[in-house]
Amino acid sequence: MRKIPCLMASAILCLTPFSAWGQGYQIQPMLTTIAPSGPQSRMTLMIKNTGEVPITLELSPFAASVDQQGNPTRTPDDKDFLVYPAQTIIPSGKEQSVQVRYIGDATLSEARMYGVLVAQLPVDFLQGETGSADGSSADVKVSFNFLAHIIVSPPAAKAVVGIEAGTKNADGSLPLKLRNDGAGIAVLNSARWTLQDPQGKSVELSTEEVQIGDFSALLPHQDRVATVKAEYLTGLNGPITPKIDIP
Repeated sequence: MRKIPCLMASAILCLTPFSAWGQGYQIQPMLTTIAPSGPQSRMTLMIKNTGEVPITLELSPFAASVDQQGNPTRTPDDKDFLVYPAQTIIPSGKEQSVQVRYIGDATLSEARMYGVLVAQLPVDFLQGETGSADGSSADVKVSFNFLAHIIVSPPAAKAVVGIEAGTKNADGSLPLKLRNDGAGIAVLNSARWTLQDPQGKSVELSTEEVQIGDFSALLPHQDRVATVKAEYLTGLNGPITPKIDIP
């Protein structure tokens, strides 16, 4: 099983100022690549309760897609993945292993993106005398949710990413058009970007300096629109030729 850089960690937090009485947990890995069949078609998700109270978690698999602007859509999918246990209670300071196995189409010709939503079931705390103005108690709802993403990819599937520059926008920013013509998934958050003008002057940018949307995975046969702010184009004149290097 091959681990690759984090795609996107999402923590959804709903709480009041009594943020939880020391609740919290960590999950690893946040992104993993597995095979569609054989021993490498499974992974272990490790969850550690870093808080001071027990936590109850529910784990749900999903399939992920993304549009040209990098906006993700996650759809519940329990037909292609088996997650065990689907619910667990983890005491304070303890760690729980969760087995995740792909059970979908074993003859995939191109990579797909999935994941597991790790949702903490809300805990009700009583504020007691610190609650409402009249001293009555009130409930405090606390939950932390995380997303772990999984790429299911045939061993030979590779991403083939092409890139070209569009016409500058009115604010001076530069749109970039990307397309993945390969069968693998490209993870753009580890990419290095080079912009060069006709005189040979160039600038190198990290993905933090290129707007690629909220989801850094470029799926097979998919287009993506990225944008470089005008401030990163200073000194470049004329038509710009972009290049992208994805480790």
